[in-house]
Amino acid sequence: MRVYSIKKQKYKRQNMRSIYAKFLLLFLFFGHSFGLFAQGVSLKEAVQMAIENRWELKNQQLQLQLSQGENDKLRAKWLPQVNASADARWNTQLQTSVFKNAPFANGQDVKLVLGVPFNNTLGLSAEQKIVDATAKYDRQINQANVESQQIALNKLKLDIKFVVIEAYYAALFQAEKMQFAQKTLQRAGNNLEVGKTKFEQGVLLKNDFDRLLLDENLAKSSLANAEQAYILSSKNLKYVIGEKAEQPLVLVETLENLFESVQGNPNVEGQRFEILQEQNALKINELTGQKQQTRLAPIISAYGNYTVLQLNDKFNPFSAGTWFPFNYDGVKLNVPVFDGKQTKLFKNDYAIRTQINKNTIEKLKADIDYEIQSAITSLNQEKMNLTDAKANLALAQQILQTDQLRYEKGTLLSSDLKNTEYSLQTAENNYLTSVYNFLVATVRYQKAVGEE
Repeated sequence: MRVYSIKKQKYKRQNMRSIYAKFLLLFLFFGHSFGLFAQGVSLKEAVQMAIENRWELKNQQLQLQLSQGENDKLRAKWLPQVNASADARWNTQLQTSVFKNAPFANGQDVKLVLGVPFNNTLGLSAEQKIVDATAKYDRQINQANVESQQIALNKLKLDIKFVVIEAYYAALFQAEKMQFAQKTLQRAGNNLEVGKTKFEQGVLLKNDFDRLLLDENLAKSSLANAEQAYILSSKNLKYVIGEKAEQPLVLVETLENLFESVQGNPNVEGQRFEILQEQNALKINELTGQKQQTRLAPIISAYGNYTVLQLNDKFNPFSAGTWFPFNYDGVKLNVPVFDGKQTKLFKNDYAIRTQINKNTIEKLKADIDYEIQSAITSLNQEKMNLTDAKANLALAQQILQTDQLRYEKGTLLSSDLKNTEYSLQTAENNYLTSVYNFLVATVRYQKAVGEE
């Protein structure tokens, strides 16, 4: 009787731990229904949060702004370039010149001192480009750079979207595994209740009763492991969407609902950003190669200058009659004659670069085609696995329902019931895993075909 009393006290303590585990599970899954400091997040909302929070996306948007700003710089180069200048000069020793055989000095050499001690100058000059063959290519190359940054931004958004989707699926997978672990614990507890009654009636051996206690302990351990796995996957989801680790999240979706939304073999058409990026790089290299031809093209500019010059024996800018203006306008032509073969060398260099781009594009197409075929094969296989797992789960549920009635009536041994429960637990895990694998395979197929 004392042994039974100790066993009974141990059972009560285990039952309290079971109640605590149930409460924790309810808090994790239904806390948002009662406003318990948690934030309900759907899959779509999780993706949007990542797009708003991720720092690399913010940086890429700034890179795009920088590229767009280059257009303004190129346009600014074609505005008149105006400069103002001022110069105050004190000639501490004036220049002396010799006039040889000066006729006004009877053929004698005459020394002349030129200038005045103080020369002050104020000037305004302007220059305007008229013809520059490189300008057209500069604009086109910069526009291609802007497109390249936009492609990089779109690719980054898509990559983050798929990372978030897989993280969300993984968190749901662990959450629902935790639910299955709770159901397993509940079944073990129910079996222990029935076994307790039979043990008290003397129709169940102590060893069999201990087995039931062991089953419940193992179920509790499995639940604890499932809870830990859910916490880790939830932290990973918070990380990939850019939320603070202490911010609670409650997933409002279920794998079953998400599975229903993507049933069937998705048939989507898209464009892989990797190919777009390489095509844009090809365009930039082609334009840069064409620009090299303009290195020897003439550049024509118009210019003008207006200057006033003061000549005075004393430093007095306000002396009347000492300021003398002069101005000029002109057109300047600059024609490169020989640049040391640099134009030809650069042109050959970019011809090689464009061929590399073309080869890379073909390789990317082959790689992507293989990736798509592999993704389709995996998706079809997961679809078949899911069909089998669903049928096995339904059969296992039916068998357990029947065996539980037989066990309660005493026509089935506890060991046989345990085997049936293990079969159901395996079927549940297999079905959940199949749903999760099918969803992940769908995401990877969408990624392979470039769905946005």
